[in-house]
Amino acid sequence: MKSAMGIIPAAGLGQRMRSDEEKPYITIGGRSILAHTLSAFEACQAVEGYVLVVEPSRVQFCKAQLTGPFGPSEPSGPGVAYPKLAKVVAGGSTRQESVYRGLMALDDETGYVLVHDAARPCVEPGALEASVLGCARHGAVIAATPSTDTMKIIRDGVVEATPDRSTIWRAQTPQTFAYGMLRTAHERAREQGYVGTDDAELVERAGYVVRVLEGAPDNIKVTTAEDLETAERILRRQGRI
Repeated sequence: MKSAMGIIPAAGLGQRMRSDEEKPYITIGGRSILAHTLSAFEACQAVEGYVLVVEPSRVQFCKAQLTGPFGPSEPSGPGVAYPKLAKVVAGGSTRQESVYRGLMALDDETGYVLVHDAARPCVEPGALEASVLGCARHGAVIAATPSTDTMKIIRDGVVEATPDRSTIWRAQTPQTFAYGMLRTAHERAREQGYVGTDDAELVERAGYVVRVLEGAPDNIKVTTAEDLETAERILRRQGRI
C-alpha cells in the first residue's frame, strides 16, 4: 500500500472554551488534548508519519517539546516520544489555510493524506486505519455519523424546509484523500478564493466522489468546556487515561 501521512491542524484558539489556555494544550486526565490525539496516530500502523500545524507562536514550543528524544513531561510519568512526528509548521488564518500549509510540507510522493482535527482526542487508532484503507480503495473517504435528530433549514428565524433525515450525516475527521486529489482541490479553491468548512467540501467542488465510512459517536470534537467532561469519560472508558 502507498504511504499514508497525516495532517493534524491544531492552530485553533478555542475561544468558546472560556479558557486562558489555547485549546490543544488544555489537559484531560493529566495529558493535553493534543497529546491524546498524537497518541492515536503513534499507535496506528497504517500511518507512516504526520505533520502538526500549530498557531505560529507555538511552533518553537512544539518543536522543542515534541521532536526531541522525549516529548512533554506528563504528571503521571516521564515524557513520551513522538517518533512519527515529521514536521511542525505554522498555521494560517483559517483551518483551510492551515491544512494547505501542512499539505505543502509533505513529500510529493505521498500516497494518501489523512486529515484529522487535533480537537478530536477520542479518535481510536482503528478508525484512522479504516480511513486509510478506505482511501486506498475509493480515493476519498470521510468519517460521519447519521443524524438522529430532525433537521431544519432556517432562514431569518423561519423554518424554510425539513430535509429527509436519512440523508443527513454529521461529518467528522479523519478525512483521507489521495495526495494529488487533495492538492488539486485545495489549489482550485485558492485560485477561486473559496473557503469551505472541511476538506471534503473542497474535494467535492473539484468534481471528485467522496465516500462515507460510518464513524464513532465517541469521536467528539472538543469545542466547549462541557465537552472536556464528556471527552474525559470517553477516554477513561477507552483505557487511555
